Amino acid sequence: MISVKDQIKAMNSALAGRKNAKEDATHLIRDEKDQAQQVLTVQDRKALYLLKCENCEYVIQGKPVKISIENCKNIVIKIEDKVITGMVDIWKSENISLDFERSVSVFQLDNIKTIAIRFPTHEHFGSMVWTGVDDISLHLGDQTHNLSYSQLQTKYPDLGPEMGQVKTTLVDGLPRTEAVVRLENGYPATRSEEASFLELEKKKDEVLRGQQE
Repeated sequence: MISVKDQIKAMNSALAGRKNAKEDATHLIRDEKDQAQQVLTVQDRKALYLLKCENCEYVIQGKPVKISIENCKNIVIKIEDKVITGMVDIWKSENISLDFERSVSVFQLDNIKTIAIRFPTHEHFGSMVWTGVDDISLHLGDQTHNLSYSQLQTKYPDLGPEMGQVKTTLVDGLPRTEAVVRLENGYPATRSEEASFLELEKKKDEVLRGQQE
């Protein structure tokens, strides 16, 4: 009979030979420096993750699940196709330039020094939850909108450099930025969105009560 100790050794050995599921699902570009423009083809259903890259330019082909950029500097990226989940996360980075040809639903930006985001039209932009970014250039077609966290702190004194988040959406084609509140389901929303959510929940409750009577 195989001892428990030997069974554990055998199991650990088998696990060590397997691919890490998270790594297998990620197209990781790490520690690249001073790269002239190169084309990256991301397999469908893989997430694109740029980590600690500097002075690089990429053209992204394929349909990544999402895009994440961490601790990068002086990066230019053109994304030619759809980001499947519509999610782009960027944090602890500097001088990032992104050019999208398709729509993005949600940006999550944290502690970035200078970022430019470009879309063909304002209809391609969904929303942006962000904190600690003092220089955002949002290019929507032929219009450019500049956003700054430090300027927003004047409007919302309770915002902190690490904790306070704001959310930018488009209203009549123009950016509106408001402090973030969390709905009951944890979704980040603005006060106006919270009011709409609560009104919708109230109507649902009224319908349910009516069905039970």
